[in-house]
Amino acid sequence: MSSFALELSQRFIGNDKYWTLLAGLQLAGVAKTLAKAPETEDVSNDDLAKLLYCAEVFVQTEDETLHRQAQEIAIQSLLVTEDGLARERALGLLGELGNFPSLKFAEQHIGKGDDTLLGLVNRRISERANSVQFGNETRALTAYQLRVWKSLPAKAAQVITAPTSAGKSFLVLEHICRQAESREHFTAVYVTPTRALLSEVQSKLHARFGGQADIRISAIPSLDQLERPKQIFVLTQERLSSLLSVAPDDLSFDVVVVDEAQNIADDARGMILQDCLERIAQRSSATKVILLAPGAEGMPAVARSFGVTELVPLSTRLSPVQQNRIVLSKVKGKHFELNIALMGRDGVRMPMGNIRVERSLENKASRLANVAVELGGNDGSLLYETGAREAEKTAALLTSLLKSKSGELKSASLEELSTFIQEHIHPEYQLASMVRQGVAYHYGRMPSLLREAIETSFKQDEGGVKYLVCTTTLAQGVNLPARNVFIDTPTRGAGKPLDPALLWNFAGRAGRLNHDIVGNVFLLNYEEWDTKPMDQFVPFRVKPALAETLVNDGAAVTQALLDGALPAEQIGKPETFRIRACAGLLVAHAARKDLRPYLARVLPTSDGTVFDDLVGAAESAYASIGLPDDILAENWTIDPFGLRRLYDYLVTKIGEGAVKELIPVPPADAPTGHYEKIFGRMVELVTGKSMKFGMLAAPLALWWMKGMPYPVMLKLWADRRKRTEERKAAAAKEEGKDPPKPKTINQHIYEAFSLIEDVVRFQFVQLGKAYRDVLLLALRATGKEALVPDVYPFALALELGVSTEAGTAYVELGLSRIAAAALEALAPLGETLSAAGARQLLTDLDPTKTTLSPIVLSELRRLGLVDETRFAPATEA
Repeated sequence: MSSFALELSQRFIGNDKYWTLLAGLQLAGVAKTLAKAPETEDVSNDDLAKLLYCAEVFVQTEDETLHRQAQEIAIQSLLVTEDGLARERALGLLGELGNFPSLKFAEQHIGKGDDTLLGLVNRRISERANSVQFGNETRALTAYQLRVWKSLPAKAAQVITAPTSAGKSFLVLEHICRQAESREHFTAVYVTPTRALLSEVQSKLHARFGGQADIRISAIPSLDQLERPKQIFVLTQERLSSLLSVAPDDLSFDVVVVDEAQNIADDARGMILQDCLERIAQRSSATKVILLAPGAEGMPAVARSFGVTELVPLSTRLSPVQQNRIVLSKVKGKHFELNIALMGRDGVRMPMGNIRVERSLENKASRLANVAVELGGNDGSLLYETGAREAEKTAALLTSLLKSKSGELKSASLEELSTFIQEHIHPEYQLASMVRQGVAYHYGRMPSLLREAIETSFKQDEGGVKYLVCTTTLAQGVNLPARNVFIDTPTRGAGKPLDPALLWNFAGRAGRLNHDIVGNVFLLNYEEWDTKPMDQFVPFRVKPALAETLVNDGAAVTQALLDGALPAEQIGKPETFRIRACAGLLVAHAARKDLRPYLARVLPTSDGTVFDDLVGAAESAYASIGLPDDILAENWTIDPFGLRRLYDYLVTKIGEGAVKELIPVPPADAPTGHYEKIFGRMVELVTGKSMKFGMLAAPLALWWMKGMPYPVMLKLWADRRKRTEERKAAAAKEEGKDPPKPKTINQHIYEAFSLIEDVVRFQFVQLGKAYRDVLLLALRATGKEALVPDVYPFALALELGVSTEAGTAYVELGLSRIAAAALEALAPLGETLSAAGARQLLTDLDPTKTTLSPIVLSELRRLGLVDETRFAPATEA
């Protein structure tokens, strides 16, 4: 049958009449999903019947391209017809395709067809065959999900590549959980590229296990003090690198999951990820590796680069929801008219017509917000912006437009979110007023609980945020789909081209699996873009960053190692970051005594001269630096020559009797200026940057480590920056110049968020670990070993934003820093609070008698940390 069906299908799609009928159905179906649509022709029952027959033939083949067409015919038919027979056939197609989530949604929210007993029985049997029990819930999976689910128990390494909405990470998390439950001993790590995704995954795991005493779930790169038999780490690649540096050699992993695995091509961070995976593979050949990507090519070669020679692919391009790409253009000479066209096969534009809008589209800067308000309707809308500041500006414009159009919203949920922002971020933060209007922005530098509160509000069916302006952070795996996605540029930052695959990944947020059957991707000004990346699907073409650097910049790496000086980091020259990381990694492998076999595996060239030059330069640098192997091997992300400069400086200062000022102390005990000098010294000696830069961020870093609440910290920071502005203004006035325009409180908050995420929690964390390692070495070398226990491990405090035992215990439970700070007052005075003790305190907490914010309480509930049944009011008999 499959062979005949394929032959018949080819005849159908080779007929122009088929494409004409399909175009008519597509245009009519899309028009039904728009808040404001041009007039379109109805699809006759006869034409619809012909298309449904074609689709019924398509599903009998094994061709995924034909399956995509069959699914589109089914979904668009459900949108345009109320004919019972046609609906029954469309629903039957979804069942044949194994798309039971969309089938179930359509039956509940669009309508059932003229049920036939045979059709109903076939659907229910197929649905039961595709269903899996997850806890107390029986969930019908898509055909692809079922294939992945059945394949996961296999021992072989796997790469799972599918569209964003395919539901792949959910399955992998459940697989890990079941492995943990069924084994006596189990260790796994789930690697995420961003803290936003880390927080989401950790929350799901905590909620899934509900505080089982024998399972540790941790986003902290530290060993388990209770030595529980089962532990699941959720870490970024930097945190995983830190864990591997402190873990004993016999710590191996049963399962390693790498989410957004295409990021192994991401410059220096990609090299960190690759190095971690290599080290894990060396610890045990039995470790199972699972790579997740939203659509990527080249993953087998990537796996070979870290020692996995056989990789089983589980891939699909079939999204379970229909995603329409819609081209929007301002009509020339008509400021209030918008042309709409649907993008069809091979990028062909299918005109739908014009609509009139309420506001002029002449101003290109406000066009994105104007169009989103016109076409967003009552459904959730994501708007892509090129950066965090741009996201804030567009959100402010949306807020103004919506207020003038509909007046102020009245929503208890949004009011609650606004109050949380005022109390836990800053009373004057602009986002507090925006969310009252159902508008927010979202980017990686925001505090995690704030970001999660916005995401939760956006996912609400009613009464939540409807417009969310996002950066590329959302393309890094965070589960936040919407009915509408608006994009008006293929660039990021200051006009840099955006990887087309990343743009497709962002567009993949259109359509909510289990909550919708369709999503719209609106491409604004698309015909004016320099490129047309959305005409045809573009997968991630993944090449390991290390190999690419060796091939393209190998000579520069060799020269830097021979010169004993790495190139200064320059934002406009990303190759400087790659060269620095690559040089440090080669020195690390020289210290690990495996440089030649390592290069032989990762260098994709047979040029013996290049190979020998790199080996010679790295071994020469290693010998000249002269630091212990473990220092160089575990701190390779730091300039190895800078580490030597730091060591020489520390030895000199210790010899001068200044050892006390070198030793980091607990933040709460730090005298004035103590950490300012340490951070300034780290930055100047190790990175070569000005000491002033280190001292600029130092106060913020100290407040952060102390666990200071955001409102207090941000007020101190804004006051400090305002004093600096006043000094500069006075100096400018003396010189007869115009003083610079003072920054707003929102600009100060953004600056603080940026420094915390980019400097304090990234650069300073890596520098802080290296500083401590080198200081311990210097103390031992100068006969000051008795002072070693006094050296506070401040890198972890920088990463977490807490330094007390109570704060760390709450973070260990998966709570955000905001929640941990709010809960610290619950810890008994004078007692050490462990994670287990913190969990018991929260179990005993009566939510009805607390002043905690509803958002904090919501986080506690989501993680299963409060037992509200103990305090539920008694019901009358």
